[in-house]
Amino acid sequence: MVKLFENPSDSPLATFLMQVFITLVVCKILAKILSYIRQPQVIGQIIAGIIFGPSLLGQINAWTEAIWPPSSIPVFQLIANLGLIFFMFFLGLELDLEQIKTSWKTTIPIACASIIIPVGIGCAVALWLYDMNTGLDTNKAAFILFIASGFGFSAFPVLATLLNAMDLLNKPIGIQTISLAAVEDICVWVILAIASAFSSGGSALQGLYTLLLTLAFIAIMVLIIRPILKRIHEYYWRRHDDTNVYLVVGCFLLLIVSAFTTEVMGVHAFFGAFISGLCIPRKGELTDFLGVRIELIIVEFFLPLYFANSGLNTHLNLLTSGKVWWTLVVLLILASTAKIVPVALMTKLCTKKPWSYCLSIGVLMNTRGIVQLVVLNIGVQLKVISEIIFALFVLMATILTFLTSPILYLLYRKNFNIKKLSTPQVANELRHIREGDIGMDDYSNMNQTEAIIDLERNELNRSSSTLTKQLSTSNGALNTLFTVDEQLNYPQINQDPERGQLAVLDNIVAMPVCPRRPIYMTKF
Repeated sequence: MVKLFENPSDSPLATFLMQVFITLVVCKILAKILSYIRQPQVIGQIIAGIIFGPSLLGQINAWTEAIWPPSSIPVFQLIANLGLIFFMFFLGLELDLEQIKTSWKTTIPIACASIIIPVGIGCAVALWLYDMNTGLDTNKAAFILFIASGFGFSAFPVLATLLNAMDLLNKPIGIQTISLAAVEDICVWVILAIASAFSSGGSALQGLYTLLLTLAFIAIMVLIIRPILKRIHEYYWRRHDDTNVYLVVGCFLLLIVSAFTTEVMGVHAFFGAFISGLCIPRKGELTDFLGVRIELIIVEFFLPLYFANSGLNTHLNLLTSGKVWWTLVVLLILASTAKIVPVALMTKLCTKKPWSYCLSIGVLMNTRGIVQLVVLNIGVQLKVISEIIFALFVLMATILTFLTSPILYLLYRKNFNIKKLSTPQVANELRHIREGDIGMDDYSNMNQTEAIIDLERNELNRSSSTLTKQLSTSNGALNTLFTVDEQLNYPQINQDPERGQLAVLDNIVAMPVCPRRPIYMTKF
C-alpha cells in the first residue's frame, strides 16, 4: 500500500519543524493580542511556553505524544540553546560602552545601588528558599548566586522594547535607563559565570580554579584578542571594506571559539558568546552590518523557541499550597522594593530630577524577563534549581514585566511634563548648571566653563553669518534647496577637534542611544 504522507513522529526533522511552526504562530498571536494592553512580545512568548508545557497542554497525553514526544526534547533544547548563544553575542554587540564612559559619574553610582542592594537581598532570599529546593543535591554557594542573579537584575532587551514603544528610547530617561541596564547586563553574566563555576558539584578548590580560568579568559579576550581584532578591522576600514566577508566570518569564528572555550571550562557557552560580542570593534560599519543581519532571525525565530523550551520546564501545577503562593507574594514585594527604592533614591541624589522621573527610573529597572529566565533555565539545566523554585521565579518575572508598562504610563506619562524633560532649552539648562542645580555630568562630562561656552556661541554666530552670505551669493537653486541651520551645520563650520561642546549641548536630546544606528530591539 502506497503512503501519501509519512507519520511526522517517525521523522525527527518533521517533528521539529512542526514544533517550530506551532511555536511561532502561537507566540505571534499572543504578542499581537497583548500589544493592545501595552505589553512587550516577551510576555506572549513566556505565556506560550507555559501553555505548551506541563502546566496546561502537557497534561494531555495526546498532545505530548503527537507534538512534544520526549525523544524530540533534546533536539529542541539544543536548537534553543544555540539561539541563546547568538542572542548573547547580539547583546554584547549592542552594548555601547562609550555611552557608559561618558556618563559614568551618574551611571556608576546608580548602577551600584541597583546591583548591590537587590543582589544582597537576593542572597538572603536564597537562604530562605534553600529548604524548598528539594530533590537536588546542589552546591549551596551556586544556589545562592543563581537566585541572587535571578532576583536582582533587570532585562536589558525588554527594557529597550518598553522605552521604544512609549517613545522614550532617545529621551533623557531612556538614555539614562539603557546605560544603567548595560552596566547591569555585564555584571549579571559575570556573576552567573561564577555561579556556573561553583555548580559542578566539586570541591571549593575546583570552583576557585574554574573562577580563575574565567578571569584569565576575560583578560585574554580584552587584552589580546580585542586589540588584534581592532588592528585587523582598521586594516580593512582604511580600505573602506570593513564588512569584508573574511572579517565577518572571523567574527563568527571568534563567537564559536569563545563559546566552546567557556563551555569546556565549566562555564556556560553563553558567557563566551557575550564577551566575544563586546570585543567586536565599534568603529565603522561592522557592528551595524552584523547586528542588522542576525537580529531578525534571533528575535523572530530563536527566542520563541527558547521560551517554549522554558515553558516545557515550568510546572505551575506544583504551586498548590498556600505557603507557596504566600512565598510568591513576598518575593514580588521584596524584589520590587529592593529595586525601585534604592534606584529612585540614588537617581534623586545624583541627578536632582523630580521624583516622578526618579521613580520612573526605578520602575523601569524593575523590569524582568529574558535575563531572569535565562538565569533560571541555566540553573535548571545544571540541576541547581528545583522545579518549584523555577516555577515561582517564572511567575515573578512575568508579573513584574507585565506591571512595568501600565505603572510607567500612570507614573510618568500623566504626572510629568515629558515635553519639558525631553526637549530642554539650552539657555535654561546652562542657567541650572551655573546655579549648581544639576551637574555637568548630565551632559556627558562637558567641562567647559561659562566663558568658553559664550566664546563658542559668538564664534558660531560669526561663522554662521559668513556661511549664510556665501550661500546667498551662490546658485539660486541651491538657495531653494538648502537651509542653513546652526546646529546641524556646526561640524562643517568648525572642524577643529579641540572645539567646545556647544553643538553637543544643543543637540543632546537628539543624540541616538547608539551612534551607529537606531536600536532595532523593538520585538522583545
